Amino acid sequence: MPFELKFSPLIVAGAIIVLLGLICDAIIIGRFLPAPQFRVTPKPWGLRALAVSVFILTGLVLLANGVYYLIATLWRNHSSSQFASIVLPSELLLRLVALTGFGLYFRYRQINTQKALGLDAMSLGAAAGWGVLFCLASLPPVGALIFTTDAFCQFFHINIGEQPIVDLFRNTHSPALKIILLLFALSVAPVFEEFLFRGFAYPALKQRFGLWRALLLVSLVFALSHFHAPSFLPLFVFAFGLGLAYELTGSLLAPITMHALFNATMILQIFYQRSHS
Repeated sequence: MPFELKFSPLIVAGAIIVLLGLICDAIIIGRFLPAPQFRVTPKPWGLRALAVSVFILTGLVLLANGVYYLIATLWRNHSSSQFASIVLPSELLLRLVALTGFGLYFRYRQINTQKALGLDAMSLGAAAGWGVLFCLASLPPVGALIFTTDAFCQFFHINIGEQPIVDLFRNTHSPALKIILLLFALSVAPVFEEFLFRGFAYPALKQRFGLWRALLLVSLVFALSHFHAPSFLPLFVFAFGLGLAYELTGSLLAPITMHALFNATMILQIFYQRSHS
């Protein structure tokens, strides 16, 4: 009986993505590495503004978590999807309020938002295009780390679990909740996280610690902020790529696009696995 190879659509798609990623790695190396120009310039804020912002955001998060705990205690007999239908809109609102607060701060300080975030560094189309290339380039190393981490945990029988939002994507059957999840993962989360980590925190840290230490520190905090140990290394490497995308293009739209496309790739994988399980 002849040996037959069976390729699932997911394996074929993964191979294509890896090939595209390696091509994008070559393009980025050829474009930026011969004479790298780092484009994130000093900003009108520093470590004091960053510390105040972190203090306020931490307070908001702790307050929100206290409310969620109270709701969970009172709703013991309700389903997790009903609980999520309250928590997710609240999380969306929390991030929008935080972004509004930063906008008011910029207005008070008379900071030009476009200039401060590098949105005038190149055309929006070019910045988004580089974001796509950087995202594809990040997929081979990040995917390899995800595979290695999963294999390590399975070999040592470590229950890795899922991030809460991933678990919701896998298990929810509510169309409204799916829409909220997609809105959160593809727009609000990338914009908020890239503004906070790369747009606001990174320049302040760079002025104090230098480029590479700031990149490492922001990437470390980004990975830790997801509170999922098995995802730490993949998220750290991905965050480092987000920082490089910002530095090499000078536009925050590049890492925002990169982040949103990465989330979209993960969501497509989840939906495919769910439909074929």
